[in-house]
Amino acid sequence: MKNNIMLRGMWGKVLLLIIMFFSLNISDALAENEVRNVLFISSYNENFITVPYQIEGIKSVLLKNNVQLDVEYMDSKRFYDEESRRIFHDLLKYKMSKLAAYDAIIVGDDNALQFAMDFQEDLFNGIPVVFLGINDFKRAGLANKNKYMTGIIEETSLKENIEIAYKFNSKATRAVAIVDNTLTGIGDMEQFYSIKDEFKELSFEHINTSEYTFEELESVLENVGDDTILLYLSMFKDKTGKNITIDEAVEILKKHTKVPVYRASIGGVGNGLLGGKMVSYFDSGEIAAQMVMKILNGSSVESVEMVTDSPNRYIFDYNIIKKYNIDEKLIPEESVLINNKVDIFEQYREYIIITLLIIFFLVVLLMVLAYDAIKQRKIEKELMESHEKLDKIAHFDFLTNLPNRIKFKECLKEEIDKGISGAVIMIGLDNFKKINNTLGHEYGNMILKKITDRLSKIADEKHFVARHGGDEFLILVRSESKQELFRCINLLKNLFHEGFVVDNRENHMKASIGVALFPDDGTEAEKIIANADTAMYKAKRSGKSNCLFYTIQMKEELLARNNIETVLREALKNDGFKLVYQPYMSSQTGEAAGYEALIRLKNHNIPPSVFIPVAEECGLIINIGRYVTYEAVSQLRKWKQQGYEPKPISLNFSCKQLKDTQYVECLKKILKDNEIEPEYIEIEITESILLEKAESTMDFLYNLKNMGIKIALDDFGTGFSSLNYLTYIPMNKVKLDKSLIDKFFELNNLSAVENIISLAHSLNFQITAEGIEELKQYESLRNIDCDYFQGYYFSKPLEVIEIEKIYFNKQE
Repeated sequence: MKNNIMLRGMWGKVLLLIIMFFSLNISDALAENEVRNVLFISSYNENFITVPYQIEGIKSVLLKNNVQLDVEYMDSKRFYDEESRRIFHDLLKYKMSKLAAYDAIIVGDDNALQFAMDFQEDLFNGIPVVFLGINDFKRAGLANKNKYMTGIIEETSLKENIEIAYKFNSKATRAVAIVDNTLTGIGDMEQFYSIKDEFKELSFEHINTSEYTFEELESVLENVGDDTILLYLSMFKDKTGKNITIDEAVEILKKHTKVPVYRASIGGVGNGLLGGKMVSYFDSGEIAAQMVMKILNGSSVESVEMVTDSPNRYIFDYNIIKKYNIDEKLIPEESVLINNKVDIFEQYREYIIITLLIIFFLVVLLMVLAYDAIKQRKIEKELMESHEKLDKIAHFDFLTNLPNRIKFKECLKEEIDKGISGAVIMIGLDNFKKINNTLGHEYGNMILKKITDRLSKIADEKHFVARHGGDEFLILVRSESKQELFRCINLLKNLFHEGFVVDNRENHMKASIGVALFPDDGTEAEKIIANADTAMYKAKRSGKSNCLFYTIQMKEELLARNNIETVLREALKNDGFKLVYQPYMSSQTGEAAGYEALIRLKNHNIPPSVFIPVAEECGLIINIGRYVTYEAVSQLRKWKQQGYEPKPISLNFSCKQLKDTQYVECLKKILKDNEIEPEYIEIEITESILLEKAESTMDFLYNLKNMGIKIALDDFGTGFSSLNYLTYIPMNKVKLDKSLIDKFFELNNLSAVENIISLAHSLNFQITAEGIEELKQYESLRNIDCDYFQGYYFSKPLEVIEIEKIYFNKQE
């Protein structure tokens, strides 16, 4: 059995590694990328020594990004006159007309860049061009000013090469560069003389191979003495126009020089030249391709800056180091030494390390398996001993150490199965979310622990206490006595009379309680808990800090509420709402001064007084509010287009809509899109929106005011401190509630209303009287300077077509 366990453990680990490996490879294989095309134009041919490295570097980036690379060669070292350029141009133009369009062009070295600059409009109009291997800094700078060109220059590290050469030969007095009259050679010579002032101890000279035949050059080279630092930069063409390759040039230098020849570019190192700090053409190609990928992935060419630091590194021929007795201590640490014999370990370093790692892994694996076998019995014993701990984790709340919902459900099921009657009490803390949001979750957890301490004091054989989750607790009352149940409820209420002190801060908490009886309210544990939860949430909606027993009506209300929520969601989705408009009349003109937009359901006879609270509770009020705003502003635009005189529309704004932090921006956009001035929109708020006088609420109102929206305080007179609101709300109008007007008319005390109107006028507010249903009300309020009137005496809420007939003089 022990061996079986060991094998299962080993094969399980191996299987896991195999699954991980294939998962990664399968996900890579399934990745789909759009194929894009890039053209590389080389100044030279495929046999030129630098070109294969450039192409290899470019491919290392493009191929793994699913980019197709084509290559064209100008072969300008052998053919570079107007005729050859014309032939190359015509052939390339023909090919490009027959092939798929290129997404980007890469040009290598100076001649190809000049070609791209000369024929950009004809061949590469609007196509990003990335250059590399450019020796002529002026040409590179000029190209970089073109918004479609960027790239990497080829800085030949001449300064570093002269510095290292001077270290190797401190007796040197001259620095001599071998150049020619090719574009590359001209660029090399400019770079060489650009650093002259940095070496006061050396005189700077050059040997221009284009001023000699190659036979004459041999004797010039033989006369170069030990006091000279000799740099081979360009040596392609002599004065007769004869061209030679780099390999041929290296042969001449090797045979006819008596000093180390330094090289700032690839070629010849390992075949007779000492070397130096030189350009890595692979790295240059890789960087250029990375710049192309940035552009293909969305960056503008102008944002991809030209790279002025070449990816250069030191490479020396160890045989030449020995030949000229150069002190190896002077060689930079990061240098690459060619022809340097290394020991077996250095030669096969990677293979040896990998082998050792595999052996180490196998030894460790065997040790682990052996250890697993030795410890198996001990582990099994510990697993048995930890059963109780696992059971506690599964059945007890980690924060409070109270039994959790699973444990509570099991205990309740046992009581039901015994046929015993009892009750389930659900306790939900009121406004606990505010504690978490203001003082933090850690602080909230400490309060929950304090509450747990008090609840635990009532736990006994008759009372089983558990945590339901979040800020909710469950009590199982194992008693048929109603007296015992009410005693328990009173105990729970008393627990919250005193505050809970955390970090020297006293927190007064309130709780809503829901009670479900069993078997009266159910015979299944899940259902009884759900019924207690329903009663608790009903208590919360009824004003909080209440205790309610579950009734079937609560379930029906919950179902009705859920049905209404479904209706509202369908209405938002399928254009199930409409707006009606109730005019408010001007006391000065007797005509409609504006309209209040009121929302209705098209296909359901559910009044707003029923579905608006549901919308507020489930969060749909934000989308409904935006719908009302959009429809009302759109209607203003339609009336404006039909030539009707624009009149303001009032929109009712719920306190729950304050959660719509983007409402102001949304309103601005809707007004702008419909070309409606903000002055034609009036936002009606109620006192409930101002209860906390929160800074965010005031900021919201001032933002509306500042953009030109009018603000009205609706249902004035129904709150507790209405007069106080008038002193700080940035509003334009006060709407007197119907209940306030009816009350003062019943008491025959219009002087109170007159005082309110006078106060509002003194604060530059206009007054609208709501709920006007009799001529007497209208005349009395008009006589005490009420500004506007709204109510069924004038008009009920009307459909758009009725508004147009009555108030826009469109009667048949």
